[in-house]
Amino acid sequence: MSSAWQIFSAQLQRRRRRFARVRRRLPVPLLGALGVVSGAVAAHTGFSVEAALPVWVFAASWPVWREPEEGAPDPLRFRLRVRRIGWRASVTLVLAFSVAQASGATVDWVLALAPVPALLEPLLWPLWPRSLRRAVRSAQVYEELVAANFGYARDQDRSRLGRRFGLRRRPQLGGWAGALAVGFDPDRGVCGRPQPLASSEPGVKRGAPLRATPARALLYRWHEESVSGPQLERWLKTASVSWSGRELLITDGRQRVVRAGLAQRPEQARPGERVLSRPPTELVWLTEKRRDEFRTYLETQILLLDAEGRRLLTLPGLGMRQGEVGAVAHAAGLRFAAYELLLSGWEGPRPLSARLFPKRRGHIRLRFG
Repeated sequence: MSSAWQIFSAQLQRRRRRFARVRRRLPVPLLGALGVVSGAVAAHTGFSVEAALPVWVFAASWPVWREPEEGAPDPLRFRLRVRRIGWRASVTLVLAFSVAQASGATVDWVLALAPVPALLEPLLWPLWPRSLRRAVRSAQVYEELVAANFGYARDQDRSRLGRRFGLRRRPQLGGWAGALAVGFDPDRGVCGRPQPLASSEPGVKRGAPLRATPARALLYRWHEESVSGPQLERWLKTASVSWSGRELLITDGRQRVVRAGLAQRPEQARPGERVLSRPPTELVWLTEKRRDEFRTYLETQILLLDAEGRRLLTLPGLGMRQGEVGAVAHAAGLRFAAYELLLSGWEGPRPLSARLFPKRRGHIRLRFG
């Protein structure tokens, strides 16, 4: 009985959302049709077609006058309202110009000033309180995280249906409810982070020297199609994350060494080595899972973060073990956290990992080969 009620409530909510989308989009074609009819009537009666220009402008700008969608976080809704204030001011000037044109007046200066409010609003946004802007960024990241998990669950269901039945139909929303239950901490990091899969706080004392290296078996298990040849051998031979007892040493497949001193003053670079711009305070194990209709793609990265949560260094985690890397972080006196991002398809110019862990100026990126 409970499962039947869950299915019924999920279908009812889905139909409500569909009706709400139709209701929000319906005024645009109605106003557009009204503008066409007004223009045709004006042309037939001998009036200028410009008499219908205000209706067309209002139809094209209807999304600007709507309220932000319900269900979004309050800071994000506030940001959308502030952004639409600038757009509404610009649209008001365009409407004033269209009304003046319809009445035969000439006010070209109004049209010239129309873009100013919309262009000025992003320049004024940094003047708002820092706490408010951070809350908005956290809300945006949370929305992106939920959308990414939703897309991953959708692709997973589609691939399962395709394998079993050869179907490509859209699954019921109720089957994706677990993907939308995203644990999120808005106070962690630069703009909030999801709940880590594993985490540990730094120890009171730093431990003995320790080293984490890639394992051939793990490379073949997850990346058998993407790594091979001399690059693979160099990576297995040289790549490591090690704690010497005094400093953290990171080496990539090109035998480039980065020395991360944990003192508050910046370290001096030795010949053939690089140093971080700031002392690290946290080591992050980041796993990104992408899925299409056929298979899952896995990418692992090891990140070093500063006290603000910004990225100082990025190292591929090919073949590394999460437990060994976490042990090195604990021995070095660094916080450790492991995150898993479920993604779907192409993410755009700025991926979700870049929003969660933005780069610090002077960021070092080490490579596989």
